[in-house]
Amino acid sequence: MGRSLGYFDSDELDRPELNKCPDCQCFFSTEECPLCGKICPEEFRAGNRAKVKPPKKKRGSSGRVQFIAWYHSWWFILLMLYFMPIVGIVLFFTSPHSKKSKIIAASVVVGAYVLLFAVGTVLLPMLWDQPLVNDRISREEYVQLCEDMDVESFYRSAGDLGRYVSMELVVVEKEVEHSIDVYDVGATYYRCRDLDGGELIIYIQDCNLGSPLQFLPGDRIRVYGESAGMVAFLQGAEYSEERPCLYMAYCELIE
Repeated sequence: MGRSLGYFDSDELDRPELNKCPDCQCFFSTEECPLCGKICPEEFRAGNRAKVKPPKKKRGSSGRVQFIAWYHSWWFILLMLYFMPIVGIVLFFTSPHSKKSKIIAASVVVGAYVLLFAVGTVLLPMLWDQPLVNDRISREEYVQLCEDMDVESFYRSAGDLGRYVSMELVVVEKEVEHSIDVYDVGATYYRCRDLDGGELIIYIQDCNLGSPLQFLPGDRIRVYGESAGMVAFLQGAEYSEERPCLYMAYCELIE
C-alpha cells in the first residue's frame, strides 16, 4: 500500500517520478494538485525538480551514556597541561571530546598561559620594583619637601609613613641585614643618633638617589628622606628592639 497524499519534502524518498505541489508539498501523478486544485508548475514536475540532498546525520549516542576514561577527563588534561605539558597535549588530541569542545578548551588554556605570563613578567615586577623613595622629582624639589626634625621628634612620629624629613645625625655603625618590613636582600642600614649625643637611636636605610657615600662611625651627616615606620633586625634567634627608620634619598657630610 502506497503512502497517502500530502507528505513533505524532508522525506528521503522525495518521489522523483511524481509531480509536486509547491503549496501543499504533496506528490501526485496528474496535472492538478488533488488537495488545492492548483496546476503543477513546470519546475515542480517530475524530472525537473532539483535533487533533494539527504539530511546530515547528527552525531549522537542514540540515547546511550558515553563513558570517558578518567585520564581523558578535562580536569586531568588541564592538570597535565599545567604540570606536564607534553603528556597533557597527547591526552588532549587523543581524547574523544568534540572538536568544538577542544577549540574552547585550547582557547582557555592559551589565554590562561598568556595571562600568567603577563602577570609574572610585567605586572608583578612593576609592583615589586617600586622605589622606596620618590625618584620622580629633582633633588632640589625633594629637599624643599623635607621638614627639618630632630631625632626625638622623629622618634615620636615614626608611624607617620611617607613623611618627608630632613635631619642632622651622627653615624654609630653600619648594619646589613633583612628587616621585618623590607624584603630586599642586603639592604644597608646605619644606626644613627642626634648630634648632641642623645641616647635615642634610629635607623637610616640607604636608598641614595645621589652620589653614593660610605659612612664611617662618627660621621656627621644631613639626610633627606621619607619615614618608613618601625624596623627590627634579627639578632641570634630573636629580633632586636624595634626602632624608627628613615628611607634616605639624599645625604651630605657635615664638616
